[in-house]
Amino acid sequence: MSGSGILVVAADPLLRKAVTEGLSGTRGLGDVAAITPTRATADRMAAAAAVVVAGRDADAATLKPAVVAAAGRPLVFIAIGPGHGGAPGLVALGPAGAIAVDVPDLDIRAQLATAAPRVLAALERAEAQEPSEAKGPAEAAPPARPAAAPRPVAAGSPYLGVVICIGASTGGTDALLSILSKTPRTSPPIVIVQHMPEAYVGDFAARLDRSSPMDVSLAQDDLPLRLGLAVVAPGGRQLRLHKDSKGIWTRSGESARFGGHSPAADVLMNSAAEQLGKRAIGVVLTGMGRDGADGLLAMRQAGARTVAQDEATSIVYGMPKAAFENGGADTVAPLGKVSDLIAGMVMAFR
Repeated sequence: MSGSGILVVAADPLLRKAVTEGLSGTRGLGDVAAITPTRATADRMAAAAAVVVAGRDADAATLKPAVVAAAGRPLVFIAIGPGHGGAPGLVALGPAGAIAVDVPDLDIRAQLATAAPRVLAALERAEAQEPSEAKGPAEAAPPARPAAAPRPVAAGSPYLGVVICIGASTGGTDALLSILSKTPRTSPPIVIVQHMPEAYVGDFAARLDRSSPMDVSLAQDDLPLRLGLAVVAPGGRQLRLHKDSKGIWTRSGESARFGGHSPAADVLMNSAAEQLGKRAIGVVLTGMGRDGADGLLAMRQAGARTVAQDEATSIVYGMPKAAFENGGADTVAPLGKVSDLIAGMVMAFR
């Protein structure tokens, strides 16, 4: 499909995750990202090749603004319901003849994996429709959209710029929320390793997404980075960066622990040093142990700018202390200053 991938909109965070995982990797669908209905603005919709709205009838009111914002884009509903017919109230939000793929509300993950080829076929049919057939519900035609700020990257353009890598552990969830809530949507991509139980990483990424101007999602294998995107390493596998002429990608690797962690900030940052050299920024935040210290040093030795959180604002001054003591951090700063420091470092590349 053309454009910059499939955008999934769902109110339920677990459903967002299930739909994204169910569709990711389906041949022909391309990249799949998910956002909340409150982030489903017209400019975000316009940047997608197609939009998938997923939910139950009970979600109709919450999802209606997203359906309106998707006017003019190929649109498919994944209607979760008790049986044949899916969620008719939800599908009724779309234009006449809206395309829907019904998924029984039973073992949704397995059902979505089975339904992925049908979603691809539905998206192809939606893309082939005349624009006049996809203008949104008649009773809620979208208002004239004011001139939007230019999107950070034109559709299909590879991103080959600066990447920000952040490692954190104990206390890192609040620290990351503080940083990303102040980070503009025009920011270079951010790749995050946060030590936490695997089962909670998806919910944490969704929480960051709700709190940040950036789009935040779980990292996936071969996911291309772009401006305005932050990704959180999923639990249980090491995450690395890979750069080629077509862009910069996240790559999932082995499940073995490195320094007691999987994923490990050291693994991510070592790959950034190798693949990106000086076109990277490394940050180590509050946390127990020393994960990230050696990776940050490798980044600094490769020419990247590096930051460690100071002791006064760290919940546990383990990881940032190790990064300071081994020379990995060229700057030490309180948490409240980290966002501004990163922004200044980004400006230096322009």
